[in-house]
Amino acid sequence: MAMRNFLLDAMPDTYQGYLIRTDYRIGIQISQALEDEDLSPQERLAVSVDLLFGAGAPPEEMAIGGVQWFMLAGKEPETGHRDPDGVQYFSFDYDDTRIYSAFRRAYGIDLDRVTMHWFRFLALLGDLGECAFTQIVGVRSADLSKLDKETKKAYLKLRRKYALPQKESEESREFMEQLGGE
Repeated sequence: MAMRNFLLDAMPDTYQGYLIRTDYRIGIQISQALEDEDLSPQERLAVSVDLLFGAGAPPEEMAIGGVQWFMLAGKEPETGHRDPDGVQYFSFDYDDTRIYSAFRRAYGIDLDRVTMHWFRFLALLGDLGECAFTQIVGVRSADLSKLDKETKKAYLKLRRKYALPQKESEESREFMEQLGGE
C-alpha cells in the first residue's frame, strides 16, 4: 500500500478494493476479539475479518493483511500497547472509563456520541497528554531497573493496584474445573 498522509489524504474506507467498517468501535471490538482467550487463533481471526469487512471479505490472506493494516492505522508495526515481549500496557475492557474520560477532558469528545474513524481515534489516543489513563499506562510500562529502591517500591505497589488481569494458566483452569466437579 502507498504511504498515506494523515493531513492530506481522506481516511480510507476500503482495503484493496474491499469495503471496510472504519468506526473506532470496530477497532476496539477487533482488539477484544484478538485478545479473547476463549477463542482459538482461527476463531479470533475469523471474528476480526467479519467485523472489519462485514459480508464482503476478500480471500483469507488478504483479509488477514487487511486486519493487520487496519489495526495499525495503515502504519508499519511498532510498539503500541504491548512491548516487544508481548506485555500489555492497557486494555480497552479494563481502561474503558479512563479512555472515555481522557477523550472528554483532552478533546471535548464524548465517545459514546460520535462516529470516528479508527485511524483518527488511534492518533488521538496516542496524544492524550497527562491524564489518569496515561499515568497508569506509564506505571505499567516504566523501566524499573533504572529507578532507586524507594521509587521502585512505590511503582511496584502502583503496578499491583493497576495491574491488568492475567491470563489463567492451563493448570489453574484444570484445577478449578476439578474443584467445581466439571
